[in-house]
Amino acid sequence: MTLKPAFTLLLCLGSLPVAQAATLPDRLERPSQITTLADQALLTDMQSVGDHQVMVGAAGHILLRDSRGQLQQAKVPVDLLLTALHFVDDKLGWAVGHDGVILHTRDGGLTWNKQLDGRSINPLLLKVAQEQADHLQQAADAAPDDEKLATDLDNALFALDDAQAATTSGPSRPLLGVWFSNAQHGWAVGAYGIFLSTGDGGESWQVVNNLDNPDRLHLNAVIGLRDGALIIAGEGGRLYRSVDNGAHWDQTQQPTDASLYTLTQLRNGDVLAAGFGGTLLTSSDSGVSWLPVDLPLKVSLYGIKQLDDGGVILAGQGGVLLHSTNGKTFLPWRAPSKAALLNVSQTRAGQLLLIGAAGLQVLPSSPFKEPAL
Repeated sequence: MTLKPAFTLLLCLGSLPVAQAATLPDRLERPSQITTLADQALLTDMQSVGDHQVMVGAAGHILLRDSRGQLQQAKVPVDLLLTALHFVDDKLGWAVGHDGVILHTRDGGLTWNKQLDGRSINPLLLKVAQEQADHLQQAADAAPDDEKLATDLDNALFALDDAQAATTSGPSRPLLGVWFSNAQHGWAVGAYGIFLSTGDGGESWQVVNNLDNPDRLHLNAVIGLRDGALIIAGEGGRLYRSVDNGAHWDQTQQPTDASLYTLTQLRNGDVLAAGFGGTLLTSSDSGVSWLPVDLPLKVSLYGIKQLDDGGVILAGQGGVLLHSTNGKTFLPWRAPSKAALLNVSQTRAGQLLLIGAAGLQVLPSSPFKEPAL
């Protein structure tokens, strides 16, 4: 399976050396190191939480930026690349990352504890894969001429082999997206089709195996919409939708084969999905159908942000930003650094915060009056 470019980017950037880290054992057990340079290293995701911003990134770095622009590094129990975060209120949040790690905070991001990692996920995957293979083997034995059952059994046996191999190789599957509907119910998605859910705030997690993804394509992002629907975006343009809190999932219309990396819902209810090679899709019916949006540049896009004034920003490769006043027509702009941008946020004072391969960049409000490309 070919790794998606954004996933490859995170793998490469996340493996850049951090001082003395290579000499320490087991990155799932050692705490992230406190450093004044954390805001200059790779940062992957960001969310406004109360009156401050929380950012995650390389080497277990989690940063809090307050309304005065002061940065504080959180206490984090792991030293590995974190890829995504989600808060349900000003206190409760979750972050996910490499080696299947899931972290939880109860104090707005100041301190974090580990809820799960790949060493616990692997046996969960193996158990589900074994049960599915056994079930389909019995069904196929009872109906040997059923071609669909035979295909499903082949896929299940392949998944079982993969789960057995993962158990041998260790906690190597990255999680790439996380979203919670409330303090109890949440979902996490990741590389090679990994999909987890919790109903108790992350105290326990279960493998979700009702997604039509036999090739175990990467699942890159998951969000919930205001009407209660859940959307997953992934490799190869795959989009999945659930309207019953994740009990069942349907693969939606797929207008592109380009991998999709990020999702958001605008205040008018429209849903945007963005990804490889300047792909941008929009849905006005809660993700049931999607239409492509033409963009002036064909750069991969990793972040979407709707501003206080209703404008929309897309962040992507080469420091490129695409800005729209209506969510439909975009003009290009470039950040001061040409490093890849992975997400955007806005402070209450109107400043734009850009994060990515070069760390944190702060722009004044309304920098888009004239295109910078």
